[in-house]
Amino acid sequence: MKKVLTVLAIVGIMLAATVSGAFAFPSGTWVSGVTVANLSGDTATVMITFYNPDGSVALDFSGGTIAGNGAKTWYLPSAISGLPSGFLGSAVVLADQPVAATVNTQLPSGTNPMRVGTSTGVGEPAELVYVTQLMKAYGGWNSYCAVQNAGSTAFDVTAQFYNASGSLVDTDTVAIPAFASHIFDQSVDGELGSGMYSAKFTGDADHPLGVVCNFYNSGTGASTSQFHSYNGISQGGDVLYVPRVVKDYYNYQSGLRVQNVGTDPLSVTVTYAFGTSTYLQTSPTIGPGQAWGPYLGDSSQLPATMAGVSGSGSAVIAINSPAAGKAIIATVNEDNRVNPAGRGVTYEAALASEASGTLIFPQVTSEYYGYSSGIQIAKVAAGPSSCTACYSASGAVGAFCDPFSLTDAKPSWDQFAPAASGMITGISNDNYNGSVTVTCTGAPVIGISN
Repeated sequence: MKKVLTVLAIVGIMLAATVSGAFAFPSGTWVSGVTVANLSGDTATVMITFYNPDGSVALDFSGGTIAGNGAKTWYLPSAISGLPSGFLGSAVVLADQPVAATVNTQLPSGTNPMRVGTSTGVGEPAELVYVTQLMKAYGGWNSYCAVQNAGSTAFDVTAQFYNASGSLVDTDTVAIPAFASHIFDQSVDGELGSGMYSAKFTGDADHPLGVVCNFYNSGTGASTSQFHSYNGISQGGDVLYVPRVVKDYYNYQSGLRVQNVGTDPLSVTVTYAFGTSTYLQTSPTIGPGQAWGPYLGDSSQLPATMAGVSGSGSAVIAINSPAAGKAIIATVNEDNRVNPAGRGVTYEAALASEASGTLIFPQVTSEYYGYSSGIQIAKVAAGPSSCTACYSASGAVGAFCDPFSLTDAKPSWDQFAPAASGMITGISNDNYNGSVTVTCTGAPVIGISN
């Protein structure tokens, strides 16, 4: 291996794992898929080391090489034979070029109903990591967090849980070996009652943390099969940008969870943009550690001006009267609770400092084993932005590039992958698994894939 340029902590890797005992994972045999994208134009050499919960190495896996600006996907049950059946642990990706990664946590392909959640590899583990939405027996929902110690020695990680009113209700401290992970499972936490929670996980400078949380419905049928994955967040700000929210959109609804990660109480204003219309919603006071947010599928949680609004839009979340001691993070849900879909995704709202002129999405699919993706792009500053989304994959002849523009009147753009993948020479419309690179000139952009 050449000089290591990028280290990614990836939490919650599993291979055909059916878990019982103290960890009440949702029923079924769960698996993972890992995608690594090469962010440079030069060939990257990749190594993935898998760790057991006790910190021992389960497998050193050579991922071989990834062409410049390319990506590789490994479906663990079939692509990495050295992992034992039932493995549940963590991994670290080493590469000699900058890389990014995604991790799917899912039931095996072809399962009905399909259940899958996607998180990103943690490129910058942090001393403090916040999570916005946890649940225990809350209307059929439960959750857990996989927390990885990215330090080179064992460390006592502290988890603090806040109820919906903002009160600290539980503190747990667990020793986690180097590079290993621990599952904090709310469904079996005796200190938590039924309800909605937020949390904070604490490491230190020598033991930064990577955190991925999942919350899930009962899974008794398609309408309750939602399984949401999202990354913990370490940095808050005054203003957050949300590239996509939906309301009554093909039976999909969004939800917001805004968490106060500062030291002082605060309130926020959410500005929703649907088409060329905007709508304002002001929160109640949110205490330190507390989280708040509406479910857009429930009109009682929205301002009256949004009655009759439907479609796909974007949002901006801003602190009212910003000051030192005030900071927020947020996550955004999108789900379908109507048969036969029953699907859900979650992503993290972005800071303006995270915007750029180039966005890379490691894995975008079109009818790939029944899964399809979409990408959503939004600008975070005034003025126009001229952009191009380029799709590429193994087997493709060149890349298909689709130009689009963002304006102050229409600040966001989205594309469903099946609408683009059929235009790529050498790739059929029902079997696309590749990456997408978006480049923009003008106002900087943020984006998500789901």
